[in-house]
Amino acid sequence: MRSKKLVAILLMLCLAFEHDLYAKYNSPSETNQKVQTVTGTVTDSKTDAPLVGVSIQVKGTTQGTTTDANGRFNLDVPDKGAVLIVSYIGYAVQEINVTAQTTSLTIKLDQSIGSNLDEVVVVGYGTQRRGEVTSAVSSIKSDKFTKGFARDAAQLVQGKVAGLSVSTVSGSPTAGTQISLRGITTLNSSTAPLVLIDGIPGSLNTVAPEDIESVDVLKDGSAAAIYGTRGTNGVILITTVKRRGGNRPPTLSYSGYVSYQQIAKKMEFLTAEDYRRLISQNVKGFNQNLDPTKPGYTTVAGANDDWGASTDWFKEITQ
Repeated sequence: MRSKKLVAILLMLCLAFEHDLYAKYNSPSETNQKVQTVTGTVTDSKTDAPLVGVSIQVKGTTQGTTTDANGRFNLDVPDKGAVLIVSYIGYAVQEINVTAQTTSLTIKLDQSIGSNLDEVVVVGYGTQRRGEVTSAVSSIKSDKFTKGFARDAAQLVQGKVAGLSVSTVSGSPTAGTQISLRGITTLNSSTAPLVLIDGIPGSLNTVAPEDIESVDVLKDGSAAAIYGTRGTNGVILITTVKRRGGNRPPTLSYSGYVSYQQIAKKMEFLTAEDYRRLISQNVKGFNQNLDPTKPGYTTVAGANDDWGASTDWFKEITQ
């Protein structure tokens, strides 16, 4: 009798466990929730041109896709609470809410306010939009120059261009600046890049820093392709300020410095009279019978004559 009760209890426990498993594996879950297919196109808001390679991703997941050559995309998304993140280089990121009724989307992207793809840069043989430049070009405008006193153009862009090393040979205020862009790449170990000022070869010391409008740096092989072996170490293109009518009136500036030096200790030198006097004393001390003032003491004519002049040359060369 006792064994029958034990068997009945075990059967009841097994049935309860089976019901729990059935309820667990037949309840709706995230993996079994419904999905819907969303199609659409992505274009530029200004030109309506299709954008290729735009990233469309479901927020909070790794599920996503990119647009084809016609700017179209096709993506399966959850039918509840899905948010699409649309991003593209040079354009502002958009977040789009998808509802159960959403099947087709037309997305227009605006160019990012901070994008500088329309900035015109100098590339050696002309100018191009930054978005069209395929070579390594760094362009620094005057508002991005290093603030403070700058002796030449190199100090204006110091720390602004990757790979550009600017150093001074000494601590003197008038010491020249040395620049290195691509390292030692020539047979004679020259590291100085080619400097062009408004298209004319020059040096960094031939143009005033305040007259520079922009500095463009060509760092890769495109420089050598344009300028030959002279561009092996890179090219620095300096564009000066253009006076366009009355837009920018001419300005006049002056810079200078005054220095003062003082001799810490003045050296005492013998005058001609002191020199003759000491020689005379030494000669008399050696032989009382010798008199350097008498004729015949020296064979040099006029060596013992006092012409009444004694020049302090140390005083003459100092003030």
